[in-house]
Order: sequence, then structure tokens, then C-alpha cells
Amino acid sequence: MEKKKSKKKWIIIAAIAVVLGGGGYYGYTYFTGKDAATEETPMEKPSFPTAAVELGEVKKVIFSSGTVEAKAREEVKPEISGKVQRLLVKEGQTVKKGDVLFTVDSADAQLEMQKQELSILRAKKELDELKNKKDSIHSDKAGKVKEILFKDGDTVTPDSVVAKLTNTDYLKITGKFSAYEAEQFRVGQKVKIFITASLYYVDGVVTAIDLVGKKEAGLGGVHNVEVLVKKPGAIYVGDMGEVQFTDAKGTLYASQMATPFELPDEMEVLAGTHGKIAKVNFEKDDEVKAGQLLFKMDMTSSDLELQEKELSLKESLLTMEQKKREIAKKQVEAPINGVITKVNVKEGESPGSGEPAVIIMDTTSVYFVAAVDEIDIPSIKLGQSVDVYVTAFGNKPFKGKVTELPKEGTKEDKTVRFAVKIELSDTTDMKHGMTGDCDIYVEQKENVKRLPIHAVEFLEEGKGSVMVKDPTTEEPTSKEVTVGVEGTDFVEIIDGLKEGDEVLLMNGEGM
Repeated sequence: MEKKKSKKKWIIIAAIAVVLGGGGYYGYTYFTGKDAATEETPMEKPSFPTAAVELGEVKKVIFSSGTVEAKAREEVKPEISGKVQRLLVKEGQTVKKGDVLFTVDSADAQLEMQKQELSILRAKKELDELKNKKDSIHSDKAGKVKEILFKDGDTVTPDSVVAKLTNTDYLKITGKFSAYEAEQFRVGQKVKIFITASLYYVDGVVTAIDLVGKKEAGLGGVHNVEVLVKKPGAIYVGDMGEVQFTDAKGTLYASQMATPFELPDEMEVLAGTHGKIAKVNFEKDDEVKAGQLLFKMDMTSSDLELQEKELSLKESLLTMEQKKREIAKKQVEAPINGVITKVNVKEGESPGSGEPAVIIMDTTSVYFVAAVDEIDIPSIKLGQSVDVYVTAFGNKPFKGKVTELPKEGTKEDKTVRFAVKIELSDTTDMKHGMTGDCDIYVEQKENVKRLPIHAVEFLEEGKGSVMVKDPTTEEPTSKEVTVGVEGTDFVEIIDGLKEGDEVLLMNGEGM
């Protein structure tokens, strides 16, 4: 929670001062018997200390307690069940990533894992059966058939390219430019194509830019810029055109020579299944539509193919499991560099299922983890500056910054707290588990007008009042000001006072 000093209630204090002053004077005349009307003693006006508006820094801080934690901490559990054959480490020992911690006799566990893998194999087989029972291949694209790559009796796999199509609704033209000119184009950019024979322009869109280039006879270094043009009725393959583009400054970039229109790049149709083709249902140069039937599949051999794939998959999985048993049953390795802080296993015993066998901690690098209250967590942002005070080091501040915010909190009694990670610039001699607290600077302004926090009475969000001396009567009077950041020691004054203005501190102690 943010640490704040209490605000003054100026009007109440002023009223008390007036009452006390009047009561004292009445008592004096009563007990002395002197007539106040005939013997007047001038009363001294009370004086109050003042504070001047100055330029400086205002910091808003959230206070939180926390603990020092190692950045890396791993709880090691064997992936397989079995008795520990050899224990190779002890508590306090330093290990490196990959060092063997202990070995386990895991033959029984491996057999159980093999049974599980066989269950997975059966599920995969059922999925393969569904995939392999497709009796036809349909086109997922529309266009003109340029090439048919398979015939009756051929065998295909799901990735086989069975046909190539071209899109007859578009034409492609390739403009030739210098290296500098090519760099002015972007894929998706709209350009103009000048039809040299007809002397008019059509629109196009850049689809590819060759920034590598190559040398061509008579042109030198050439970089191709490919443009796709929606085919109007008056343009045909072989017609000549020039690619042109005018930038925002009015500079015209035009291809070095007229080039012919071509059919767009080929589109590939994949089989999407495997098996033998029974019949091809289309011919070269046909116009096909998306979803159109292209091939009928021979389903008579699908059962045999399925059995062969099942046997092959089973053999692969059994080989993999055999190697797992050979490697994993013997040794459990350290996943990180660090120090063994806990060993919960003994030779000849099986590790307990509810606790880690070994705990490894990297004590060379630590975080400070602050337990931030749910009320304050919306104000915490990554990168905010933090001063951390570890109990073991007294009042020495350690500089840090917020590096990680939690996704969820932890309920403690009736409150919820969030573990905010703070990276420290100096962690020398800090140990995992040390306690402390921190100041998280959630808002900070420099070189702004400010007053001490106890010099301002806060009225509402962004509004406050101060006590100033009336220039006519020299009596304390309230003045409203606009406030900004409310810090621990100072408050920002946005409007209502200027630098050097003085305000009264009615009780002089800031209570």
C-alpha cells in the first residue's frame, strides 16, 4: 500500500485557535476584575511557519513487503517409476546442467509406457483409415488446366501435385528496373501499365520484386518487378507494356523497355490423399472450377496400403520405445546449473510421487519478489523503478526495476496479493529466502512546482486547498489549488500558485 502522511484540516484548526484565544481573554478579565472596555491590552496575532512553492521532483510510491528468490529453481522428478540404483549427489553440492543425479531401474515403467504408446498407435491407425478412404480428388482452385501430372494407375500421396492451373482472369507483366528503382516498389503497391500499341493505361498490383537482379545484354544490371493485371477484354498474352510508378514527390519510375504480358504463375492442385488413381476426369486446357471432380480413386487396394502403413508405424514406435528404455531407465540428469538444496531419495527406494526427488537452485542470481496488494496492482507496470530494502542489509537501498507481472494472485486471509518480480542491479551476498520490503515508483515527475504533502488539504481528485495570508487583513484564508501527483513527501501543484508563493503551516508539525 502507498505510505502517505495525514492531511490537515485547516478550518477546524483555525476555529479551535479562535475559540481558545477568545476563552483565554474572557477568563483573564473575570478573575482580575478588570474591565476590558476600560483597559485594553493588545493581543498578539498568532504566527505560523510557512512553506514556499519550489521546483523539484515528486514521486508516488507503492510500498510492499517481499522475499529474495533464486531466478532458477528446478524440482527434479524422474519421468519413470522404479527404485533408485545409485545416488550420485548430496545436499549442498554444486552441479552443472547434464550431470547425472541418480539412476533408476525403470524396466516395469517402460513396459507401461509401451502399452500407452500402443494405444496411441491404435488411435493413429483409426485416423489414417479415415484419411485414406477418400474416393476422389477435387480441385480447390479455379483456372485453366496447364498440365496434368498423373494418369490412370499412378499412385499419389497427399502432397503430390496432380495438376497445374493458370488463372485466365489475370495477366502478368514483368518490368525491368535498375537496383535503385526496384527499391522504390513494395509488394501490394498499385502501379500503372502503359500499353504501347494502344497508348492507354491499365491498373496493376506489384506481386514480386527481385532485389538481387542479374545482368542482361544491352541493359546492364536488371531487377524484375512482377505486376498482376486483371484482364480486360482488349489485352492478350504477348501484348507489350511498360510498368510505371510516380512517387509522392512526382518522380516517375518507368521500366527500361516494353515487355510482353504473360499468363500468371501456375497454381498447384494437391492430391490430399494417397492411393492409386482409377480415372482422370479432365483434360489439358479445360477450364475447371473450385470443387470440380478431377480424379476417381481406386479403392480396391486401400486396405492393403493401410496395413502396410500400420506395420511401418508400429515398427517405428517400438524402436523408439526401446531406445527410451535404454537411455531413460538408467539416469536422471540436472536440468540447470546450481546447488543441490534438497535430496528426497535414497538408494534402494522408489521416489515418492508427491514430492520432487531433488531440488536444484541457481543461487548466483536472484530476484526480489514483492507481494503487492490487489488494490495497488493496476498501478504496477513493467520497467518501473524500485528501491528494495533487504532486512539483512538494514536501510541500504538496492536499485531495481519491475520485470514480470503475474497473471493471477494468491489469496491470503481476506486479501489477494500478486507476486511482482523485481530485477536488482546488485545481488551480492543476497540469499534465497531473505525478507525485506520495497518502494515501487509508480509515478514520477521532475522539475515541477511542489509543496510538502502536509501543506495541502485534499478535497477531491485533482483539487486541494492551502492556507495563505490575506493581503488586506493578514488573516489566514483558504485558497483552492489544482494538484497532480501525490507523492510520499511532496504534492505537485499544477495551478493556483506560482513558484516562490508561500503557504501557512497552521500547526507547524504537519500533523
